[in-house]
Amino acid sequence: MSMLTYNLGEKIDTFTTDRTIGRKIPGVVYPHQTHTDKIYAISSEFFQLSLTERKDALEGVDALISDAKNIIMGISTADCIPVIVYDPVHHAAAAIHAGWKGTRLRIVSKTLQEMQKVFGTNPSDCTAAIGPGISQDSFEVGQEVVDAFVEAEFDMSQYVVMKAKPHIDLKAINLDLLTAAGLHAENVFVSDIDTFTDVNYFSARREQRGDVKCGRILSGFMLK
Repeated sequence: MSMLTYNLGEKIDTFTTDRTIGRKIPGVVYPHQTHTDKIYAISSEFFQLSLTERKDALEGVDALISDAKNIIMGISTADCIPVIVYDPVHHAAAAIHAGWKGTRLRIVSKTLQEMQKVFGTNPSDCTAAIGPGISQDSFEVGQEVVDAFVEAEFDMSQYVVMKAKPHIDLKAINLDLLTAAGLHAENVFVSDIDTFTDVNYFSARREQRGDVKCGRILSGFMLK
């Protein structure tokens, strides 16, 4: 699978690549995601832990933040929305897995709050990339999903298009969460790639329909 590069700043590389390729790259850190709003900060102490301790620390984590250098860190997706944030002032970054459940839990907002707490990040200084993920046109859901967002106090009138069933725009919600946190819209790159319709990308929804066996996309960063 081809590699994509989002230019978020002079000292950060972000990429999307096949998860199996990622496993062959030394120094790759990515969590076992469970669609939560749990965030984990990777510090130098993390690399002093045993492999078992590292695995336990990353269990159930859906966002990583770090200022550690020369380590590839990321999250895996296959239709969910990957969000990468870079703080050029404190040279720190985040990789966020935002499926609909994580988006409903406002994991992007909470990750920026954690970056403020750990690194002193000011969101207005940050740049971000919303990577390849399922588009609104492809993301057909049941009414119960829309209701779950409404219960979480989202104004879904701006994010839902009604066809035979509701279609939710997860990229738009996460963009608005970023800008509401303080990022400038012009500093947020939003990929127009729809992982469901673009066969160059893995799609869990395509797999569910029996079309193809699904792998995972790894989206992340490496600070230099």
